[in-house]
Amino acid sequence: MVPHGHIEPDNGEDGGCTGEAARLRALDRYRLLDTPRERDFDDIAEAAADLCETPIAVVNLVGDGRQFFKAEVGLGVRETPLETSFCRQTLLQEEFLYVPNTTLDPRFEGNPLVTGEPGLRFYAGALIKTSEGHPVGTVCVLDTKPHELGDRQRRGLMRLARQAMAQMELRRSLREQAEQRLLHERILDSATDFAIVATDPQGLVTRWNEGAERILGWTEAEMLGRTVEAFFTPEDRARDRPGTEMRLSLEHGSAPDERWHMRKDGTRFWASGEMMPLRTEAGETIGFLKILRDRTEQRESGAALQASEMRYRSLVEVSPQVVWFGDAAGNVTYCNAYWYDYTGLPAGETGEASWMGAIHPDHRESTRATWLAAAGSGRPYEVEFPLRRADGQYRWFLSRAQPLRDADGAVRSWIGTSLDIHERKFAEERFKTLTELAPAIIWFGNPDGSLSYLNDRWYAYTGQTPEQALPLGWGEVIHPDDLQRLLNVWEHARTNEVLYDTEARLRRRDGEYRWFLIRAEPMRDAGGTVVGWLGSDSDIHDRRQAEEELRRAREQLRLAVEAAGTGVFDFDFDLVSNELNWDARLRSFYGLAPDAPVDLAVHLARVHPDDHAGADEAVRAAIDPAGDGVYDITYRTVALEDGTERWVSAKGQTLFRDGRPVRLIGFAHDVTESRRAEQALRETEERYRLASRATNDAIWDWDLATNHVLWNEALGEAHGYAPDAVEPTGDWWIGHIHPDDRPRIDRSIHTVIDGLGSAWSDEYRFLRADGSYADILDRGYVIRDPAGRAVRMIGAMLDISERKRAEEHQRLLTGELQHRVKNTLALVQAIASQTFRNASDLAAANEAFSARLISLGRAHDILTQSSWSQAPIAEVVEGALAVHRGGASRIRASGPNVPLAAKPALALALALHELATNAAKYGALSNDSGSVDLRWHVVHEGEAPRFCLTWSEHGGPPILSQPVRRGFGSRLIERSFAAEVGGEVKLTYAPTGLVCRLEASLASMQEANDETAA
Repeated sequence: MVPHGHIEPDNGEDGGCTGEAARLRALDRYRLLDTPRERDFDDIAEAAADLCETPIAVVNLVGDGRQFFKAEVGLGVRETPLETSFCRQTLLQEEFLYVPNTTLDPRFEGNPLVTGEPGLRFYAGALIKTSEGHPVGTVCVLDTKPHELGDRQRRGLMRLARQAMAQMELRRSLREQAEQRLLHERILDSATDFAIVATDPQGLVTRWNEGAERILGWTEAEMLGRTVEAFFTPEDRARDRPGTEMRLSLEHGSAPDERWHMRKDGTRFWASGEMMPLRTEAGETIGFLKILRDRTEQRESGAALQASEMRYRSLVEVSPQVVWFGDAAGNVTYCNAYWYDYTGLPAGETGEASWMGAIHPDHRESTRATWLAAAGSGRPYEVEFPLRRADGQYRWFLSRAQPLRDADGAVRSWIGTSLDIHERKFAEERFKTLTELAPAIIWFGNPDGSLSYLNDRWYAYTGQTPEQALPLGWGEVIHPDDLQRLLNVWEHARTNEVLYDTEARLRRRDGEYRWFLIRAEPMRDAGGTVVGWLGSDSDIHDRRQAEEELRRAREQLRLAVEAAGTGVFDFDFDLVSNELNWDARLRSFYGLAPDAPVDLAVHLARVHPDDHAGADEAVRAAIDPAGDGVYDITYRTVALEDGTERWVSAKGQTLFRDGRPVRLIGFAHDVTESRRAEQALRETEERYRLASRATNDAIWDWDLATNHVLWNEALGEAHGYAPDAVEPTGDWWIGHIHPDDRPRIDRSIHTVIDGLGSAWSDEYRFLRADGSYADILDRGYVIRDPAGRAVRMIGAMLDISERKRAEEHQRLLTGELQHRVKNTLALVQAIASQTFRNASDLAAANEAFSARLISLGRAHDILTQSSWSQAPIAEVVEGALAVHRGGASRIRASGPNVPLAAKPALALALALHELATNAAKYGALSNDSGSVDLRWHVVHEGEAPRFCLTWSEHGGPPILSQPVRRGFGSRLIERSFAAEVGGEVKLTYAPTGLVCRLEASLASMQEANDETAA
């Protein structure tokens, strides 16, 4: 979108008109103005609107005094004047114009699109620039409210502009390539006096014209793919003359020469030739063109040379295009009769003023400059310009020229052609949307099925005239076998208004039929009504032949490979004569001698009984005309002589004639060993399957390329996952590892995968289906390809949770044992110290020490029976007092069955032992009549229940006074019960006997504290 008229440069320098003219010429080369919409450009506009989140987006081409919208979203028009355009400012920018609010930008002050409808407030546009830097349009977005544009959106809009430019270049390139191919084909086909050979960059023949076949003797089929050395003499081949010519042509543009060459029959002929490189527009060498002319007679006779030159001149004179020659300096020296007939210039007039005067004034200087540049550089020349006809009318011509070089590579002369392309130019301007279909036949269809237009390619191919072809005569060139099907498809497409797509054979003007791909799209008006059809017919004959040849080649390759690997052979089954033709190998499969006679009865007699029905049915299915004729079966044969069984795989194809099978051709091979191997493999796989089911290990198989993991059934059985809950990916596995273990496992396994190792092992916690974690020992093995890359990993997850718990329990037991031994030794040390500290009688002290240790040991025995968790109070009392019970009634114990923790049980046992020992020495148990009452109970008063135990002695020696000092026994009771349990100890020395009251909270008697008792 630019202002009306020319676009002035923003640098203030002169030359705006020249720059604008160059820009308009650059735009004209793409021939896109006033063309219908195209999906590719519509996609760009839609992408721009989506990217920038605007209601309006445009792919805009700026012409002379107008702007044409190749694609638009939200605008509803295809063209607008330039006076009020926003894009005129964009063309003055280097790459991009961004106006977040037009009301604040002085460049748009008073613009009616801003002040009036539609009230535009936002604009952003990226330039569409040619490779030469000419701005030919924009990709822009607009909005009726101010808008902010991010960097990502700005870059995306510029990318879309480059994509639009790429689409334009693609269409121009396809059009020019088609024109170039057409010219080359016409030149090659008309130059039958010249051997014209095209090669690839390595010198292998890719094209061989009729002149080459006539002059050299080889057909094109014989030479395709062969090196050009075939027609060079042995001595030239030894000197690598072909390679020298290719090198010279690359350096100088061509390599002319005159020398002897070889024909197919071995004879030699003198030829003048030229080697030229074939280059793309980008300058890439895609091959070479070798042109030869037989100059043998001219060399031997001047008359023969003159006659040959006359024939060549005659060929030029009758050419349906302008042919001209120039000298090395670029002066035109000859034009054929076509030139003079067309221009009306005097015959023989070749001066620059004459041919320049025939060129349209607007193109004279550019054409002259292009020609002089080519002549000065020795490079090929090509230009298009309008040429004035004798009646004053201008028509477009395409002019090309190539330099002719001598043996040293110097330019000797020029040869050129000027081809009338006016009709093509007109057609291109009229039907821009058809450029992608070129060089196909293009046509317009009416809603009723008739045609209103066929391009020249139709008439050139079929030989019909427009009067013969339109509106319905085109059906006469359709192959009779294809016509009805084509009409049915055409009727279906028109009735349902869908894409018309079919293939049919079209008769060429010489009577030959070629396959074409025929397609058409319905064209709709604004209301969606189909108003016509735009179609194209593309020649796919060569493609179909190539596909068929490829199919045959693949089939031959497949058979050859199978033959090499399994000894395949052929057998014929003639269904007409009911004869079987077997070779010796097939006979051996049936246990027959090489020359043994065979027929259908022999075959059936030697097929295994269990396979007889299947083999018979396979033959019936293969010869059924309603089927595909394929015979494919594996069966067993039995040698009647020795009973040997063989597995035979047979494949074949039935040939039908007039709906009747006439022949079954196939092959067979012995697959006995492979069958045995398959059976062994199935057995191995079954053993593996059973073994994997029997083990508790979750076996996994990880494809590292696809991240796919295959698990066995143990994963669900061991960890509770249903099959549909397990995702077969490595991510699922790593995601179920405990978060604290996940980074470590990820590092350890990838260290092995990314390194050179093969074995991996590690432990981690794995999430079960119920939410708990299992301890896992995982081991895997990496499989690598020949390059050492890890491609697969197989392993097994072993649940070691029980082992881990056992190890933890063992650790706790070991610690507990260590602590108990330490405590026990400390207690024994204290008992020993107190027993022997002031002992006057060592024997008595030893006896007391032993008794105390025995009591301690009994308490240990009771606790050991309950794993040192707790012990019933009755057993503790019985163990502590058993040695002191003289009779059933001397010590009477009673109370509820209260379980005691380990440390309180030991403390109570030692206290009772001391009380009983003291009673036996000094108290109620020291005579025959005394007794002890031992009572305990739980008092539920206050906030927490308390444990109370009372030791009461009766009938012993009376206590006449309180003891003057505390003995070890009383101190041991206080230490073992009061200090260790936190209870209260009260000793009362009543005249009737000792009373000891032990009291502590019930919780302290039943709960183990942090320090385990010994």
